[in-house]
Amino acid sequence: MIRRRKDYSKKDPSKDASKIYIVCEGKETEKNYFEFFEGLSSNLKLIIIPPEDGTDPLKLMEQAKKLFLEETRSYTLDYMQNDKVWFAIDTDSWEKEGKIQPLRDFCTEENEEVKKIDEKKPYDAWKVAQSNPSIEIWLYYHFYDIPPKAEDVHDKPSMKAYVNNKIAGGFNYHKDPVRIKDAIENSEKNFRCQDNGNPALFSTEQHLLGKEILDFVSTEVAKLRNKMG
Repeated sequence: MIRRRKDYSKKDPSKDASKIYIVCEGKETEKNYFEFFEGLSSNLKLIIIPPEDGTDPLKLMEQAKKLFLEETRSYTLDYMQNDKVWFAIDTDSWEKEGKIQPLRDFCTEENEEVKKIDEKKPYDAWKVAQSNPSIEIWLYYHFYDIPPKAEDVHDKPSMKAYVNNKIAGGFNYHKDPVRIKDAIENSEKNFRCQDNGNPALFSTEQHLLGKEILDFVSTEVAKLRNKMG
């Protein structure tokens, strides 16, 4: 298991800490990345939830229903504390198979329910961060401010192989997440939508989730980046 460097003071979440649950499509990449930010702020509790029954967005949706909404749920969302659930998904073949839009519709429906709880302070508690073609494009933007060339990516067996080739030594989960501010700026600058509203090739919505995390940990991330050089 990949661990973050220990040159920081890990903070226990406070009683009133906001929670961000990240339901991941991948079992390793997303988990290794987001774990870097755990314990950097006492005002944020970050909970990474890997897939149980497959990476299909519809299966992730059903998993979330069991974890958060059913009577036997494992987690209780405190909407008054701005708790949020993010689905971190890839485009892959799911878009062509029509398995992404139902997940987005589900989030919209749940957000409508949240608004009924507190009409004076409504917010979107259920969100999707989709990457096209995969989460590796988010890792890529930690280092590059222009999108890849399609012909270069196609020369590699996968987006993961391409990114590991572009970044000397591959993406380092111990230290490279400190570049999250660069990734947010680069991802946002290069974000494009398809006609259906989903991210275009080499675009990712991870900067939206990144911003929410950085709002809590910006000071500690800056300190870590200075230490790591």
